[in-house]
Amino acid sequence: MERMETSIDVNYVGALATPVQRDGEELTRRILETDTFRTAIRSVEMLYAADPQGSTPAGQATIGRAAHSLATAATQYAICSDPEIPMLMWGVTAPHEFQGLSSPRSGFGIENPDNVYRHTAVSGSSTYEIRGKINYPRPTEQHFELRDAIPGTTSLTAEGGTQLAGLHSDDIAVEADGSFVITLDAQPANGRTNHVRIPAKQDSFLIIRDLLDDWSRENVVRLDLVRTAGPAAREPRSLEQLTTRSVELLTQMAPFWLDYFNKYFYSEATNYVRPARQRPAGRGLSTGGWFDVNDGEALVVTVDPLGAASLGIQLSDPWGVAYEYIDRTSSLNTVQAEPNPNGTYSFVISREDPGAYNWLDPEGHNSGMVAVRWQSLPVNAPVELAIRRSEVVKLDQLRERLPAGTSFITAQQREHQQTFRASNFLRRYTD
Repeated sequence: MERMETSIDVNYVGALATPVQRDGEELTRRILETDTFRTAIRSVEMLYAADPQGSTPAGQATIGRAAHSLATAATQYAICSDPEIPMLMWGVTAPHEFQGLSSPRSGFGIENPDNVYRHTAVSGSSTYEIRGKINYPRPTEQHFELRDAIPGTTSLTAEGGTQLAGLHSDDIAVEADGSFVITLDAQPANGRTNHVRIPAKQDSFLIIRDLLDDWSRENVVRLDLVRTAGPAAREPRSLEQLTTRSVELLTQMAPFWLDYFNKYFYSEATNYVRPARQRPAGRGLSTGGWFDVNDGEALVVTVDPLGAASLGIQLSDPWGVAYEYIDRTSSLNTVQAEPNPNGTYSFVISREDPGAYNWLDPEGHNSGMVAVRWQSLPVNAPVELAIRRSEVVKLDQLRERLPAGTSFITAQQREHQQTFRASNFLRRYTD
């Protein structure tokens, strides 16, 4: 096995502002501008239009947005899918101005706005190191998940694929200065701490999630990926080859996620949030459903945090792309929301702002999907109590139906809430 060492540029500012990230975002833009890929996006739009959600007002209004977002994610996955030239790339996020580039939306699969997602391909025929540096306060949770393939290109499961291995921040040994090294290879740990075992003789896909519960304080962890040994790397792929690979991925991912949501969400009754389920490898609980509220109505969802370090709820369009969440409250977590007197949280989903502090904003649309996630749960948490209630309420009866003491705010206070939220989110680009 050939030994190798990739040099690392230590002069960038901000954990995400790496040379690899800038190169990847520039490549993404070039792929999106090709005629070949534009044709592939139009095919996805036609696929969506033929789906039952394509005939709904919200579905029709968001087809183009959702198709382009999924397409951007597919290009990012294509760019970092060569395990011989590994690229740890940040993606599945909101549109942004970053490192001199304007980058489009890349979310899908009801992405969690509290997460910073990074990903890369790895191979069992090579060895790798991830070199990390924590800037305290650190994320509420950081999770390294090894999957059999890119999400949406493999078996249809509740997790969107198969998990092969995982490593949680609670189990990572960190030096006094916040630095750590994680090894990835096909060998057993054999006493090594901070190790992820890659299946031999096959490629796998690594997803890293930095969970930021307090957007105003917690910082993304700087990560550098180095391939330390393995077969001689082939030449980097050309723009044409990357475009071809992007089209292949998009062609797989678009029907996969349609089938996923039709099976796991739209098969349930509307305005119903199903009981929570345990996620693999200690990733907590999750649940979801879909909403369809008329003018003058709201869906009120009351949940119990169960002592979790993080509880978050998110809205997406009918295709699984998050509604705007930087300066609008289409997502809330327990740092951002206000609890009920008994410690539960009641969230209000409605087209128009009802003034409730815990309003989830669907950008004026009447329908979409909702996801709830509990992470870093205590042992033996009573899972059956996770979802306390979901009910449709008339807006003129909302104050009576919500718990006593529920906060209602003015338009000016809402604007302040949104402005504060946006400034907190933008920290992750520079800190």
